[in-house]
Formats: sequence, structure tokens, C-alpha cells
Amino acid sequence: MSTAPDWRRLVDHVMAVPERIYEGWSSVVGWDNHTVFGKQYGWDGVAWCAIFGWDMYSDIGLSSIVPKTASVAGFTAWAKQKGQWSEYPSVGALVNFSSSGHTEIVVGFDKDTVYTKGGNSIKAGSEDLGQGNGVWSHATPRRSARVVGYFAPRYPDGQCPPTADPADPRGGKAVASWRWSSQLTAPAFPGRQFFTLGATNDHALLLQTWLQRGGWGPAYKVGPSRTMTALDLQKVRALQQHYVADLGPADGLTGPTTWQYAWQVATGLRKK
Repeated sequence: MSTAPDWRRLVDHVMAVPERIYEGWSSVVGWDNHTVFGKQYGWDGVAWCAIFGWDMYSDIGLSSIVPKTASVAGFTAWAKQKGQWSEYPSVGALVNFSSSGHTEIVVGFDKDTVYTKGGNSIKAGSEDLGQGNGVWSHATPRRSARVVGYFAPRYPDGQCPPTADPADPRGGKAVASWRWSSQLTAPAFPGRQFFTLGATNDHALLLQTWLQRGGWGPAYKVGPSRTMTALDLQKVRALQQHYVADLGPADGLTGPTTWQYAWQVATGLRKK
């Protein structure tokens, strides 16, 4: 697993999700709320801003630190009960927008602005008749009446992310600003043994998430997991067959180059 702090792994993962429309469109209902994120969560076809947030934590093995709820009001109440609510932004926090009407993940801030990225949202400056349709980034004035507050989870590694809270209970010293900068390579390849049939680990979960986002092989019925199955090997083979000149033979075994290609396609750095 990457040696980066948990909060950094989270924000790198969030920023790696391609910004685009993810929903289907119907002339009857408009944007239909059906997305890969809802399928992964286990509840599709519904408002999915909080679902996207949970998926991001789950993708990197941190689902235990946030409640599995599709409700912004629900995670807000949970955060207040656990003493993890703040009026200040911190990296990786879930912001409550518009009295629990929407949420996104904080990916940066300065003295005047909070920078977020989230699902079931719209591209900045566009209009969609009141419905979100994809994953997009936004900049919002910190003192906007739209900002209710922030759910700031405690990370398992005990490290406090960059925070604007002068009394952050996680122990971090407040900073004036923090902005994300791109990570241009995939997380370090951990070793082939983590991707053999039956192997159970967080690296397998990350690889499966990339394979799902890339649309490789047969679709998951449930979603990515921490265990490598025969289906996962089929998905790896599909990736390898597509890039057989670079990755052959298509044996379903994940090596360093397959690992890189899976990440690059999932993050939009390599066209399929």
C-alpha cells in the first residue's frame, strides 16, 4: 500500500476520477441518476452525491470511517454525534451544502474559497434544469450562506489533513491554504502476489476499482472487493488483450505495466 497519508490517498483518488457526465438522459425524466457509482454502492437510480462520497472512501479501504448513507443530513448528524463536525474546511472533508441539499469532497481551500469535487453535480457555469448529471469540480466562497459546515473524519493512520480549523480535534495545526497538485504516476506497484486468484488485500480493491471504471471485461454484479476472483482475472485479460502489443500475453496476471495501464485508463490519462 502507498506510504502516503490516508488523507492524501483519498484526495489523489478523488482527483483522479474523470470529470464528465455519468448519467443517462431520458426525455421523460431528464437525467436518470443511474451511474457506476450507484451500482458500486448498491443503490442506483437515486440522488447520488453522498453515495459518490462514500464510494471514494470505500475505494481506498476507508469505508469504516464514514457512515454508509445516501443522506447528507444523515452523515451530518453522525458527524456531530461523533465530534467530527467543523465550521472550517479540511482536505477530504464532506461539505454540507444548501441545508443538506448537496455534498462534495473538499480538495483544497484558501482564506476565501473552498475547492470541492463531487458527484450528482453540474459543470461550473452550466445549467441542467435543477438536476446533477456527473462528477465536477467547483470553487465556493467559504462564507457563502450555501456552506453549512463540514464532516471531518478521523483517519486510521492518525494523521490530520491540511485544515483551516484552529482547534482541529485531530491535532493538526491550522494552515492558511492548501491546493492539490497532480500525481502523474500510479501508486507504486506492490507486487504480483497481491493479484493472484483468491488474494485478499486493499491493493486488489484498488485494482478492481480501476478495472470497473475502465469498463474492462464482464460487469460486476456486486462491485469491487478486496478478493481477487476469476471474474477479476477476466477483466485483467480484457485490458491486456486491448493493449496486447504492450501488455501481452493476456494471462490475467497483473504486473507493473498492467497496473499502470489500468490506472491510466481509469483516470482518463490513457484513451481506451
